[in-house]
This record gives sequence, C-alpha cells and structure tokens, in this order.
Amino acid sequence: MKNSRVDLSEIVAAPLIMRSDPWAERNDRGRSIKESAETILPERERWSELLGLEECGAVEQILRRALLDPIGELTSIRGKRVRGQLVAFSYRLLCGDIPNSVLAEKRCRLAAEAVEFIHAGSLIVDDIEDGSPVRRRRPALHLRYGMPIALNAGSWLYFWPFDLLKELAVPKDRLLHIYESCHRTLSRAHLGQAIDLGAKIDTLAQKDVENVCVASIRLKTGALMGFAALLGAVISASSGRVLSILDDFGRDLGVALQMFDDLGNAIGKCEPSKRYEDLTLARPSWVWACAAANSMPRDYQEFLAAVRRLPDGADLEAWLAEHDIIEQTRRSARNYLDLSFSTLENRLSAAGTHWSRRVFDELRDLGEEIAVAYG
Repeated sequence: MKNSRVDLSEIVAAPLIMRSDPWAERNDRGRSIKESAETILPERERWSELLGLEECGAVEQILRRALLDPIGELTSIRGKRVRGQLVAFSYRLLCGDIPNSVLAEKRCRLAAEAVEFIHAGSLIVDDIEDGSPVRRRRPALHLRYGMPIALNAGSWLYFWPFDLLKELAVPKDRLLHIYESCHRTLSRAHLGQAIDLGAKIDTLAQKDVENVCVASIRLKTGALMGFAALLGAVISASSGRVLSILDDFGRDLGVALQMFDDLGNAIGKCEPSKRYEDLTLARPSWVWACAAANSMPRDYQEFLAAVRRLPDGADLEAWLAEHDIIEQTRRSARNYLDLSFSTLENRLSAAGTHWSRRVFDELRDLGEEIAVAYG
C-alpha cells in the first residue's frame, strides 16, 4: 500500500467462494491466499499510525513474528467463508440486477474480511478454551505458537476489524450503526461463549437443555452471521427496517447452519478427529437439545450414561440409533433452515422493498451446500 490507510483501489473484489471455487487456491490476480490476506493486514506504512511510534523497525519485526505470521498462517487455510460470502449475498439480494459498482464490490470485500477476521479470532480462542488439537486439518495455533501468542492474536482480531470497517467510507451515521452492531455482536458472542463454558449440559435439568443450547447457538454463531448480513444491507444503503430484516435473517441462518455443524460433529463427517467433542466436553449443541427434547426421562439418563463412557462410543452409537436422534437432529435443522428463508421472503415482500429472486435462490443453494456438507 502506498499510504497509511487501507487503499480501496488496491483491494480485489471478492468472488463468491464456494467449495469448488478456484479462489480456494489462488485469486484472480494469481496471488496466493496468504499474499491476498496480507493486503488486509497492516503493512509497514501503517505501523507508525497504529503504534503511535516514529520508528517501528525492530518493533515491526517482533509484531510480525508474534502476531501477523500466526494470523497469516490460520487465514491462509481457507474455510468455507460463509460469513464473508453472506456480506456479498446480502448486498446483491437488495440491489437486484443493478450492476455492482467497483466501490460497492470493494466495500463488500473489506466488510467480508472484517467479519472473517472476527470469526478467525473466535476460532483461536475456542481452540484454546476447548483444548482442541486441530483446526482445519492442521495443528491448532496454540500448539504451533504457544498459548500466550495464540490468545493475544485471537484477541487482537476482535479489534483490527474496526479499522477495516472505518475504511468502508460510508456516511457517518451508517458507520456509527456498523460500529454499534459490531460491538453488540462481539458482546453477544462472548456471552454465548460464557454459556458454552459455564453450562455443563449433563448436569442441567432435562427441561432446560434445549433453551440453553438455543441461547448459546444464537449468541455465538447467530450474532456474527446477523452482522455479516447487516453489513451487506448497509453497503446497499437500505432502510433501517430492511437492515433489521437482514440482521434477523443472518442470525436465523447462522443458527440453522450451526445445527448442521453440531450434527456433523456427532457423526464425524467433516473432522473425524473431533467427533463427539461437543458431547465429551458437555457443551451446548443441537444434538444435546434434540436428545433432551425427544426422550423420556429414563431414556435421557441412559443417553447421559453413554456420553460419560466416551471415548468408548459403542453404547452412545447404539442409543442414538435406537432413538433416531441423528435423523431428528437433521430434520429439525432442515426445518429451521427452511423457516429462515421463508421468513426472509415474507418479510422482504411485506416491507415493499425490491429484492432479487435470482440472488435469493443462489443464497438458498449455499445453505443447501452447507447442510449437505455437514449433515
């Protein structure tokens, strides 16, 4: 970059990143993923501004080793980037068939990266708190660099996005709305994480399990997905009513996809090494919720006993099969996913706003892809 700010002219517009997209390996300028990510992380010219120091040479080298390199390593392993994609989908949904301006595409790219950095920070912290050894098929960052460096990097990723969001160059009232929404999202995510860490699900009354699990999912996953959808709506210059509709939709979509993610953890579909991690740690998950909601008290006690015998999973697998819990989890997640889209369609139509059926269907296809991938 040529100055101390993030130069919008140097940022590549984000394509839709599906699993088979060539962006997963290289972007459209032929740069590697890590090289692309470094255009969003602070570069040399910006350190003086960020640090408030005139001379940053040695300090910059330390920060690169202790902060940027660990972050670059994690972000170079591209996940599904559903949250980043949702920013662009939300914008395109509300702008219909109007051609995207170069400025709007660049704003979507910046907003998408901001959301993905927040998500990356949460993954680092989650892995530390869960004691997870693996992230995206590689050793977790706290095992590669040590817990102090990983924890600091994860925490910093909650703050750097505010600098990126400032560079959207939207009117001040819209920027204030974005900042307030980002603050609310981070606060809710930490409240959700507190529930996740503090709720030993196997000690809760059976009647309370589902509500606790839903609260955790809405606050942790739902809040950030809602913020992603809201960002796209802000960039489209939509009304406050429409912003609320997209925020709610993103949250509901996030809840549905987390339900499928929890299902995937129980069946070991995506990361076999983490199978039953949610159950072993007695953390809130949709499988717990379905087991509690669809079992008689005696049967539920048998479920708890089987979970406590993990990692020996023979009894648990037999119990899940006998009570059809996996299929019930899949079916309820599917119903929630369908409801999120039907509610979005009804609310947008009732608001009298213009929206694109074509983009709506593309977004629906993305939801289907994630559902199939996990469940």
